[in-house]
Amino acid sequence: MLTTKPLSMENEPENKSKKEPESVPKNDITQTDIGGEKKIEIKAAPTKYHKDLNHKDGYLNCLTDKQKQALKDIKIKITEEKIVLEGYFDPEAETQDLILLRFLRARNFEVKKAYKLLSDDIAWRKDKDVKSLKKKTEREVLGCDPKLMHTHLPVWHQGCDKQGRPVIYKIFGNFQIWEVTKHTSLEKLIDHHLWQMESYMDLTRENSKKFRHIVETVTVVVDAKDWRLSLFTKEATKFLYRISKVDSDHFPERMGRLIVVNAPYLLSVAWKVIRGWLDPKTQKKVQIVRGPNEYEPILKDWISESSLCDEYGGKAKSLRVTQNR
Repeated sequence: MLTTKPLSMENEPENKSKKEPESVPKNDITQTDIGGEKKIEIKAAPTKYHKDLNHKDGYLNCLTDKQKQALKDIKIKITEEKIVLEGYFDPEAETQDLILLRFLRARNFEVKKAYKLLSDDIAWRKDKDVKSLKKKTEREVLGCDPKLMHTHLPVWHQGCDKQGRPVIYKIFGNFQIWEVTKHTSLEKLIDHHLWQMESYMDLTRENSKKFRHIVETVTVVVDAKDWRLSLFTKEATKFLYRISKVDSDHFPERMGRLIVVNAPYLLSVAWKVIRGWLDPKTQKKVQIVRGPNEYEPILKDWISESSLCDEYGGKAKSLRVTQNR
């Protein structure tokens, strides 16, 4: 069963050191004496990214004057419309500005469009009662034994990449959706994807607090070995479209990068369809490669060899079986 907390954090980001990182504000950690006992209070979230993102356009601490104005304008808008963000984020891991900047980047800093994306997401989460969904077990979400899903679509989290982003592995090569929907519904599969995504977001927040720099995104490795065109059915296409909509509408700017490995030639047919659902920025984050000679150097550049799953050229024992029982 997928855990919502990092399972293997021995792979610290490469800029981790014994000294307190610069990303920790001076007033970040304080001690208060309550009843003779000292209590540590975390007051502020990290304010800097990993060094590879600290100077990236559109991100905190690297905003143009126009982008800064857009951030001010959307703050004014949510105040005027009485949008409440309390409970929408973890104040120890992220700030309101980080939330708003993700929505702004997703809409190229067009305030009206970013505000609509944000307000629609808040309303949708309330209607879906996402908070309650997160508390359910995987069996409750799927409405069947999770083993049935894991047999056809194994998914697991294993450690993090060099930037501290959680790494998610997915085996899509034998996803026979018609076998899964014999035991559950398409709607429950969509809810299951949402439940998984929420758990991944919890992982980013845990890593932000652990590494004391901003971690907002995940790295995804999709294994397409043995994929065939017969798997790309009408129902499978609908499922992929629906989950891509969930991701784009409700998890904007949450994918760091995605690599499809062991991709057969015919996968290009499906990719031509799928890429049309993705915005240009997301498309650029996707890499599709063939066998180990192509993907191992890429993965080892992203993830330290000691932390990379041994199924993909690393030295870390795969957690596939552990998390897919």
